[in-house]
Amino acid sequence: MNDYRKIWTGNASANLADGVTFVSLPLLAATLTDDPVAIAGLSVAYTLPRLLSVLGIGVLVDRVDRRKLLFWAGFSRGVLFAVLTVLVVSEATTLAALYVVYAVMGVVETLADSTAVAILPQAVPASGLDRANSQIAGTQVVVDEFVGPPLGGFLFGVAAFAPSLLNACAFLVAALAFVRLRGTYALPEAGERPGFVRQVREGAAWAWSNVVVRTLIAIGGLASVGYMIPFSYLVLYAEDVLGLDAAGYGLLLSASAVGGLLGSVVAGPVRRRVGYGWTVVGALLVGAGSFAVIAVSGNVWVVGFFLAAYIGHAVVWNVMAASIRQKATPAALMGRVGSVGRLVGIGGLSAGAGLGGVLAQQWGYQAPFAVAAGFFVLCALLMAATFGHFRAFEHADEPQVREEA
Repeated sequence: MNDYRKIWTGNASANLADGVTFVSLPLLAATLTDDPVAIAGLSVAYTLPRLLSVLGIGVLVDRVDRRKLLFWAGFSRGVLFAVLTVLVVSEATTLAALYVVYAVMGVVETLADSTAVAILPQAVPASGLDRANSQIAGTQVVVDEFVGPPLGGFLFGVAAFAPSLLNACAFLVAALAFVRLRGTYALPEAGERPGFVRQVREGAAWAWSNVVVRTLIAIGGLASVGYMIPFSYLVLYAEDVLGLDAAGYGLLLSASAVGGLLGSVVAGPVRRRVGYGWTVVGALLVGAGSFAVIAVSGNVWVVGFFLAAYIGHAVVWNVMAASIRQKATPAALMGRVGSVGRLVGIGGLSAGAGLGGVLAQQWGYQAPFAVAAGFFVLCALLMAATFGHFRAFEHADEPQVREEA
């Protein structure tokens, strides 16, 4: 099994655990408290450490052997959920323990995701990045959206400790896959290393100086705001506008994931036919159009279809953004440049969540979808304004891709 297959296996196993966690940990928390503020605090415990650690993680990804980072990210999460399993079995679980689990999980997940993106160009030739990113994205949709959540709910119903036990095993399988990588993933030393702050500045300065990467980061931040505006209260929209119960809401999300799976299939072929620029612009306009339709329709079938179209656009955008950044960014800067993008994206998600709540409170549950659509139109315009730079990037990349094909 080549290194790409090992990376794919490790990602798939970790994504399965993520899908199980998405359902099982909130269910476990609900057995400890019915205080909505305390439950909401879990999201804060997950997000805030990610925001504070993301730049440091970027430096770490560029300093340390990436194979080892992926191994320890999987192993540490396996140990974390093994400890949680013991706590649940012994009936010693506390809300404070769950806060710690969420905080550690958020930081290590950010480390794993950042390293996985950075290591892929070292394991896959440039000509294969679109396909590799599409396969990883498609697998993530299947195990994270279709398999993980229902499996997590089923296992929790069987025994409260079962989801944590499965997660411990899944993360250890991921660690085993990563430790078996045989390529060289430690970056060569380039003399004396500068200090931490200077390394962060180097990554941020390079990201700002490269028009293509800078544009991707800006679009990612704006798109994160647009995404989170309606998704921050989507469960309330599903109940009050669409008339769905909890089971219906789950089915709506599962149906929307079909769009993501389709997006992972078409991303590569569309890019080969029309290029990166038009693929990204088209995807962003699909996202804008989907939210615009949902803003004026309360029909559950229409909403389900266009929500699937939206998720499809998101997968295509993510695949294109990952491939472009992996091709454009020097290997020695991949972690730090990626951390800048993640910082902007996490900030956008936080801003979108706050804005979505305010807009929903003032204008109702449908109108904010129109505001979110406007953000995606703005993203498409920003992409169109820098279209020439993306065409130049793609033309410069073509000889290398043909040589490696």
